Amino acid sequence: SVAAVLFAAGHALQAAAVALRRYAADAEVTTIPLRATTSGAFAPTGRRAARRQGRALNLLARSATLARGRSGAETAALAERAEREAVFNRLRAKAQRIHALQYYGQVMVGTPPQTFTVIFDTGSGHLMVPSVKCDSSACERHKRFQANQSSTAIPIAWADDPLTPAKDDTDRDTMVVNFAMGDAVGQYMRDKVCLGGGKTFCAMADFVEMTEESDDPFRDAEWDGIVGLGQSVSDAPEFNIFGVLATNSTPRMHLPVFAVYLGRGIEDEAEITFGGVREERMSAPLTWVPVYQEGYWQFQFTDFLIDGRPTGLCKKYGKRQCQAVLDTGSSLMMGPHDDLGAILKALSFPKDTQINCTSNQTFPKLGFVIANKSFEMDPDDYMDRSTDGHKPGMETCWAHMMPVGDTGRGPIFVLGMPFLRAFYTAYDVQQKRIGIAPANHKVSPTKIPDAVVEPLVALRPGGEDLNGDSTKTLSNKKKVAVPAAKPSAVAPAAAKAAVPSLAAKATSRK
Repeated sequence: SVAAVLFAAGHALQAAAVALRRYAADAEVTTIPLRATTSGAFAPTGRRAARRQGRALNLLARSATLARGRSGAETAALAERAEREAVFNRLRAKAQRIHALQYYGQVMVGTPPQTFTVIFDTGSGHLMVPSVKCDSSACERHKRFQANQSSTAIPIAWADDPLTPAKDDTDRDTMVVNFAMGDAVGQYMRDKVCLGGGKTFCAMADFVEMTEESDDPFRDAEWDGIVGLGQSVSDAPEFNIFGVLATNSTPRMHLPVFAVYLGRGIEDEAEITFGGVREERMSAPLTWVPVYQEGYWQFQFTDFLIDGRPTGLCKKYGKRQCQAVLDTGSSLMMGPHDDLGAILKALSFPKDTQINCTSNQTFPKLGFVIANKSFEMDPDDYMDRSTDGHKPGMETCWAHMMPVGDTGRGPIFVLGMPFLRAFYTAYDVQQKRIGIAPANHKVSPTKIPDAVVEPLVALRPGGEDLNGDSTKTLSNKKKVAVPAAKPSAVAPAAAKAAVPSLAAKATSRK
C-alpha cells in the first residue's frame, strides 16, 4: 500500500540520517599551523624523456614515463604536455628567485612515524623527502627517511605501477627533478603517511625518496621536503597525498577539503586545515567555483576591478574569460604582459612594478569578479613599501606582481601569496571546486575539539624586494616606521579615469 511505501521510505531516511550523524561524529578535522620561509626557490622546473635507471621525471605534471605497453603516440602526447607544464613551472621558480617566500609545516612518514618539515605546495603533485641512501651534503643537513626503520615501507619499481613492490634496486624508476638552481634524484616508495599533530589523518600512499640533492636549493633550506597538493598533477592517484587521505584516511576526514589561511605579515599566524574549513578564519561565507581545467587549481573569473570600477579586460578572451591558478608555491601574482601592464598602470605603477613614492601617497584597491561577486584587495595586500635609502617623506613602493609570457596553458593569472593572504581559500578534491572568502585577520580562532594546530612558519631569505635587495622596513613586517602624516588620496580621479580604457589599451598592444 501507499502507506507502507511511505513508512518504509521514512524509515530509510531516518536510518540514513542516523548513519550520517555517526559518520560526522567519527569524522575529523586537523589544522597544521604554517611557518614562512624564504630559504630558496623550490619549484621543480622541468623534465626530460623518461628512461630506466636514471630516467627524468617531472613531479609537477603527469608522468611522461616510457611505460611498458604505452604507444608511441601516447608517449609523445605526454611528453608534449610535460613540456607545457615545464613552462609554467619555470615561471613559478622565477617568481621564487625574485621574491622568495614559502610556508612550511610537518608531515609524518612510516611506522613508527618519522617527522619531516615540508613545504605545502598547491602547484605540485608529490610528497618528496630525503632518503637515508642520500649522502649528498645537502641531505646530511636534513632529516632523512629510513625505510629499514619502518615496518610498513614498500619500495615501488614503476611510476605507472604504483602498487607493485620492486624486486630489487637495479630494476626501478629513477627520476631527475630539475629545480630553478639545482636538481634532485629520487626513487618511489610506498608507506604510511600522516598529516596533523596530536590528532592525525593516516593512509598508505606513494611518495618520492630523494637519493641525491644539489646544494641549491636544499642545503640551507629550513625544510626537508615538499608535499604536493595539486588538483591532478600526480603521476598516479596513489601519489596524490591529499586525494588518498580524503578517501582512505584513518580516522575519516569530515570533508574531502583542505583550506589555507595566511596572516597579513610573515610573523602572523598561518595554517592549513585538512578535512574541512574554519569559519572563524573568514569574514564572509565561501564562494565556490568549479575547477575549469584539470591539473592545477584553476578557475574562471570575469573581470578586474580598480577601486570598484570594471576594466573589461576579460572580455577579449570570449567564453573562456580570464583564468587563474591558486598557487601556494608562488610568492607573487603573475599574469600576461599586456593585461598585467594595463592593471599596473591603473594601480599607479605606470612603467614598472617598482616606483618612488611619497609616504602619504595612496593607491587604489584591486578587485576580481568571481562567480558574479567582487573580491577586493587593499593596497597593502598587493604592494609593499620601504624607506631604506630615502629622505624623510619618500619611499620605494613595489607591487608584488610579475608580467609573464606563455604559461603553457594559455593566458593565465597565477595568484600566489598576496592573493592568499587577502582571501581564505578551500580546495575540494572530490567535487573539483575551489572556495574563496575574504580572510578574517582580526580575531584569533577559538580552539575546536576536532582540530590539531601546528602552525605554518614563514621564512624570508636575503632578497626581500623585487630587485633581490635586503630591506630593513617592509609593510608586511610588524616593526615598520610609520610616518606621522595621515595618508590622503592622491589624484583619485586620475586613477579612476584610466579604468575604462584598460581593455582597449591591452587589446591594442596585442
